[in-house]
Amino acid sequence: MHLQQFLNPALIRFVLFVFLFSIAVPSVLAQENGLQKKKMNIAVLEFEPRGGVSKEDAASLSDAFQGQIIETNQFIVVDRNRIKSILQEQGFQQSEACSGVECIVEVGKILKVEKMFAGTIGKVGKIFTVNVQVIDIATAQIEQNKSRRHDGDIEDLLTEIIPEIAAEMSKELTGEEVEIASGTSGGSSSWLWYTLGGLAVAGGAAALIMSQSKDESSSTTKTEALPTAPVFP
Repeated sequence: MHLQQFLNPALIRFVLFVFLFSIAVPSVLAQENGLQKKKMNIAVLEFEPRGGVSKEDAASLSDAFQGQIIETNQFIVVDRNRIKSILQEQGFQQSEACSGVECIVEVGKILKVEKMFAGTIGKVGKIFTVNVQVIDIATAQIEQNKSRRHDGDIEDLLTEIIPEIAAEMSKELTGEEVEIASGTSGGSSSWLWYTLGGLAVAGGAAALIMSQSKDESSSTTKTEALPTAPVFP
């Protein structure tokens, strides 16, 4: 490759872009990781069964709700076993025995969380009722309250109602549009877009350089005319 090709303005711009891109992306990812560390500490109490709902079903729905909250990747969630241990230490053998706001706030202070989720799962006739509250530990106030009524199978609470309430409450707490993750969680979506964008620009720049180099080589290669035959007298 000739020196003139190394000094090609398009090639210089391309190298400069790659250099700046390699510096900018780690910086952005570092900022994202820093923001992710500032997650809210929360805990989810086991939902209280009422009416014709069994304790096992209420516990399963509580686990499902907590799972949905965890999948938002917006909170630091206290392990359920630790909550049970704290309740037993305080003399409560069952979580429904600590359903009052004062008791929930006391447990929240021991767990050192900012918010506590508590709820009830009930049934009146054929209609299921779901009620979930968010209690702020610092103010001892009910910050959110979401209620749903469902005329159908209890399985629908697991697949529809619980994920819906979890998404709504998470959005109101974080102030952001929260999407419940499905399947295995991968890396940062921003990183994916940065990578694809960088590859697209890099590919375009490379194509431009190749095109210019081809044009330059074709323009410098000229066919020389054959000498004319000599004319004899």
